[in-house]
Amino acid sequence: MMLWTDEAEELLGAAPAFVRKQIREKAEIRARQERRKEIDAGLIKSMQTGGGHPGKRDPDPRITSDPIHEAFDRKYGVHANMTGGDALAGDPEKHFFQTLEKTIRPDVSTMAYFHIPFCCTRCLFCGFYSETTEPGAIASYSEALAKDIVLTGSRLRETGRKLGAVYFGGGTPTDLKAEELELLVQTVRREFPLEPDCEITVEGRLFDFDDEKVKAVLNAGANRFSFGVQSFDTKIRRSMGRILSREDLIERLNRIVMLGDSYDAAVVIDLIYGLPGQSAQEWIESIDCGVNETEIHGLDLYQINLLPATPLAEKLDFLPPMADLKQQADLFMAGRQRMMKHGFDRLSIAHWGRDARERNRYNLWNKLNVDCVPMGAGAGGRWGGTRFFQQSDVHRFGQVISEGGKPLVSAASEPFCAALIAAAVGQIEQGEIDVEALERVAEKPVRDHLRPMLSLWESAGLLQAGKPCRLTPAGEFWSVNLQYLFSHKLKEICA
Repeated sequence: MMLWTDEAEELLGAAPAFVRKQIREKAEIRARQERRKEIDAGLIKSMQTGGGHPGKRDPDPRITSDPIHEAFDRKYGVHANMTGGDALAGDPEKHFFQTLEKTIRPDVSTMAYFHIPFCCTRCLFCGFYSETTEPGAIASYSEALAKDIVLTGSRLRETGRKLGAVYFGGGTPTDLKAEELELLVQTVRREFPLEPDCEITVEGRLFDFDDEKVKAVLNAGANRFSFGVQSFDTKIRRSMGRILSREDLIERLNRIVMLGDSYDAAVVIDLIYGLPGQSAQEWIESIDCGVNETEIHGLDLYQINLLPATPLAEKLDFLPPMADLKQQADLFMAGRQRMMKHGFDRLSIAHWGRDARERNRYNLWNKLNVDCVPMGAGAGGRWGGTRFFQQSDVHRFGQVISEGGKPLVSAASEPFCAALIAAAVGQIEQGEIDVEALERVAEKPVRDHLRPMLSLWESAGLLQAGKPCRLTPAGEFWSVNLQYLFSHKLKEICA
């Protein structure tokens, strides 16, 4: 058992709950590699802010006749735009409000993320921070969060900036009661400076999201729903901890679409490929079911990610086989072709829209590092080049708010190349690379530095030359790896 100092344990406790287990495991592995006798605060800070082993770099793609299966041996991560930074000493709350006051572009849109850390059940594949649903705790949390909206909203209005997207994620926001959901969305509408067409998303599950809740959320001002369906196959759903059957899903989705029509509300669902026991035929049938048997406005296709801290990782030996990486590549291609056949618009690598109601604004802006206000226990955000995290313990969260404070626990300055990296990651997320646009962000020439890497990607079958360059289908499947490699190259250029 590795010894942890009190300061290290305190820093770990302040990290978002869904990453604590991974940080602890990685810290102990690294401590043993470095022959440390104990884990101190310095080690944890370096892991939380992107420090670690300097110079370590993931391999470039190999040139092969089968790039979608053989360009890389593995995916380099789930999300690429983690640029690191240096932890800021002092009070994070003071840093946050000082940063708000320094806003220099009031004409640029921003957004907010609200974390609702409660879930009545936990799906096997879920790696997000959530606590078991308990009515008393949820009621207290909702009241505390509404007070934080009032406090933060008053300071936001002083910046002159307006929010173009608000996202209620979790956890499962739809586990809240109708009056609690209504309170939060109404308070956002009243207290936050919103653009007229602000996208306000409520994420959740269809189980227990009844008409009363749907109407309350719509009347309060939400205009987008995002539901984690994952599969329309009842047997697969049940094996993953989902409750509703295929027939129930179709009925609820169409009912919510109908209720939202007069509000121009978008209804979007997620499907996952690579699940245990999922065949290629079932994958296509789930896509067809979502498109043909429901009136949803958007459909997102995600690859399964086997995260170490999830129940799925612990129960994998007792479930049917998962698709390996090559099989996942085939499922990606099948899904891509099916969505094109159905005539959906490609909004990003994973996101597809049936019509103009689905804008996918928050998800894309998040990749682009648009300033985001963190709201709720365990929420993370950024503003003006500084990243902020809120207290993840719901009881401490509420206590700080009751005392009139904003429950921030950490702040870290982003490196000066963060905006350039975000621009590159955002481009790749939309399936292209525009070097001229990147040079405008960098305010200096970068094409000569990028040319060898981009030429290699063309030779590897991942990129098609042009202005802008376009990712090939294989490049789309390996997009997260390309984002990682591009980010590393831009850090080298900016060094």
